[in-house]
Amino acid sequence: MKKIFGLVAVTISMLIANSTHAAPLYFNGFETNIAGWDAFGGSYDATRVASGTNFISSADGSFHAQSSGGTTGAHGSATDFGGYNFGAGEVHTAFQEYTTSLDIYLDVAGGWANDTRFDYTTAISNSAGAFLRDFVFNAGFYNDATGPGTGNRFVISASNNAGRSGAFPKNTNAISISNSGWYTFSERFYENAGVLNVDLGIFTAADILVNQWTLGSDPILGVGGNQYGWIARNEFGVLAIDNSELRTAGAAAVPEPVSLFLMGIGMLGLLTVSRKRT
Repeated sequence: MKKIFGLVAVTISMLIANSTHAAPLYFNGFETNIAGWDAFGGSYDATRVASGTNFISSADGSFHAQSSGGTTGAHGSATDFGGYNFGAGEVHTAFQEYTTSLDIYLDVAGGWANDTRFDYTTAISNSAGAFLRDFVFNAGFYNDATGPGTGNRFVISASNNAGRSGAFPKNTNAISISNSGWYTFSERFYENAGVLNVDLGIFTAADILVNQWTLGSDPILGVGGNQYGWIARNEFGVLAIDNSELRTAGAAAVPEPVSLFLMGIGMLGLLTVSRKRT
């Protein structure tokens, strides 16, 4: 019996060890550097700041980052998520499901002018490894009387375009956010009936879904891996960001303790049955 329990313990230990596969391909919470958010170089680099800078506490830890930009038409900071096409570079890459996410602080009480905007996009490559398409959150601060929403608020929609000439936050699919705080901007890239679909979702700090949009119609055979994540437009003097991540669907979730216990009991039962048969 000691051997049986020992094997169960080893099995659970192996499950825990294998949970390392749950680690994302890329993650930066800006605790030590801006690695990945220096992809374009120069003025596009993010700036690492301590929690409390501009009265904003980091989403996690003691540091976060600020995007470049701050004037009309200014481009913001960009990341390569550790390298294009899952780190392979601009080369032929077979598609696999993946998700990107970035925490952005929405400051409703920042005193911004009406219709101050930012666009955050995550792009994807074609199967040859070159740029294919952008998937963009179009966001703006508004205090006017035209909906959606009322009073001081951010209005956000989703499209494949960025910039004032090609996109408008108050699109027909727009939603409004009237509470300041950290929000996770997530994009899940996956195959649906032979074509690429992308779910663009916004979540609160408590991981509650605010809204989701689904875009995409490219044939999956012509799709590759990730390109950049880019605050392609930033008209805010300060746009705080944190917890940048890219994770593939193959990254298994870590089993919870109860699940591990039940799996161990199940293994014990199988071993006991096997022992009775011998």
